[in-house]
Amino acid sequence: LYEQMYDDRRREALIAEVGKFTQEKLMDPGMESKVRIVVAITTLLTNAPELGNSQLKEGLLEMMLVMARSDEYIQQLVASEAIIAAASKKKDVTAIVNQGLDILKTLYKSTNDHIKVRALVGLCKLGASGGSDAALRPFADGSSTKLAEACRRFLVNPEKDSDLRRWAAEGLSFLTLDAEVKEKLVEDEAAMRALIEVGKTGAQNVMYGVLATLVNITNSYDKQEINPEMLELAKFAKHHIPEEHELDDEDFADKRIWSIAKMGVTSALVSLSKTESHNMRELIARVLNAVCKHAELRGLVVQQGGSKALIPLALEGTDKGTRCAASALARIGITQDPAIAFPGQRSCDVIRPISLLLDPECEGLENFESLMALGNLGSLNESTRKRILKDGNCIQAIENFMFEDHELIRRAAVQCWTNLCVSDVQVKRCEGENDKVKYCVLLCGDDVDHNVVKAASGALAMLTSASNKCCKKVFESKQWNDCLLNLLASTDVEICFRGCVIVQNMVASCKDTAEKVLETQ
Repeated sequence: LYEQMYDDRRREALIAEVGKFTQEKLMDPGMESKVRIVVAITTLLTNAPELGNSQLKEGLLEMMLVMARSDEYIQQLVASEAIIAAASKKKDVTAIVNQGLDILKTLYKSTNDHIKVRALVGLCKLGASGGSDAALRPFADGSSTKLAEACRRFLVNPEKDSDLRRWAAEGLSFLTLDAEVKEKLVEDEAAMRALIEVGKTGAQNVMYGVLATLVNITNSYDKQEINPEMLELAKFAKHHIPEEHELDDEDFADKRIWSIAKMGVTSALVSLSKTESHNMRELIARVLNAVCKHAELRGLVVQQGGSKALIPLALEGTDKGTRCAASALARIGITQDPAIAFPGQRSCDVIRPISLLLDPECEGLENFESLMALGNLGSLNESTRKRILKDGNCIQAIENFMFEDHELIRRAAVQCWTNLCVSDVQVKRCEGENDKVKYCVLLCGDDVDHNVVKAASGALAMLTSASNKCCKKVFESKQWNDCLLNLLASTDVEICFRGCVIVQNMVASCKDTAEKVLETQ
């Protein structure tokens, strides 16, 4: 409802309406009203944080803390959940650390596990309020590790019900912002397997805890790049500068990724991928993309159903989520046999998501990986080639990248285009009123990249074999003679052979073409 209020006036009206309801309940001396309003505000803080924060007025936080002190189970339960939800803004965290820390510690000593685990998550959330900044520690050193150990006890114990394990996973999602906790958790195989098992249930309520923990472990969150000039300025102004923990280095993150991949994390992510929440889909895509960064682990991802789950993730979700999923698919498409990674119809379905990375707004690496994967798919069968050629944006982007300055991107584009030349559709495109054959001839004379010459000469050999019209179009390039001589004089036998095939095709096509060719050297 709050998101439907598009302008400030409507939002203010809704906030006023909710505020009136809050005030009425607070004025009521009965405890039931207090419990109801705290539950209502917890719901708002969880689902519409802006609206929930607007209700955290003077005295409400204090009332929650008083309720948490009471001996009544229901009051303790709702108050501890409300404190967890309220500890999302920095200023509220500071207030809770100052006022409510002792209460949370008292609740943690409760004999009731449901109260105890909620208090534990509250402590975890407050302890992690410094984020991944190694210099900010709200609690004493070592506290995060002790809290993680407490979460582990709930998580590993099979006698505990699923609700308690879900809260334990949520506690770890905050604590794993601390690099030391990440390392200890991954080293503890029993805890890690328990977390993955909780994820495999696919339940909606476990989703955030499990996924946020995995994103933290794999370091697949966005890192803000700090401008060196701004850094110097901050030092001069004596402003706090976030420090990265040494255990957050790429080498350590890669080791953690290997460990969780071997434990079968992909199966848990596949179970959770059926969610409709775009934010959760983004977290799944981030973790899968982090795993697919390592070529050796891509086979495991395919084996556990990751490639199938990634296709819908790449087509629907947040911008970042769809890009991560498309990037993971492209990486799988580069090193894995497409016939195994994307069997049957899936090989055609995967083309659209992978081609999204051909957008000039994407990074060069993403463009390159996309071209490589499409090149592999183009070599698979006629169905995949037709799907690529019939997608106007996709083939247009591939041809644009053939003019790219970056050597590797241009090479990948030319190789991808060459694989499409097997198709009759591509031959017909080249026969039309355009300069495709002309540019292909010019690429055969490229003296910079040996591999581009090999790919372009292969394309030209296939085009001239399939079409007499293409044989004649070779002459549209003024340098055709020099370019073909470049192929025939090459020290690389493969390139020389392709050159011979092109000349043979041209001579065999018709008398006029043969005469033109044989008039030269």
